[in-house]
Amino acid sequence: MSEHAMSEQVQTIVEAVRGLSAEQRRELMEALATIEAPRHVTTGRKQLIDSIKGKYRHIPTSSESFLSRKRDEVTLESRP
Repeated sequence: MSEHAMSEQVQTIVEAVRGLSAEQRRELMEALATIEAPRHVTTGRKQLIDSIKGKYRHIPTSSESFLSRKRDEVTLESRP
């Protein structure tokens, strides 16, 4: 698949997600979070992923609080 075709697909997906209700977006976020990372992750990529995962470890926030902030951001971004 060409980069341009993938970009068009991503844009289509983003537009569709913007049309979802807040509840539907929350459900989508939860579903996406359950997708496992591929098992064939290279060592360098795994190190990068591990470093990103731990970057904000010290910030006290709950998952619900994070999702709430993200929903608010999506709502603001989707306004005309």
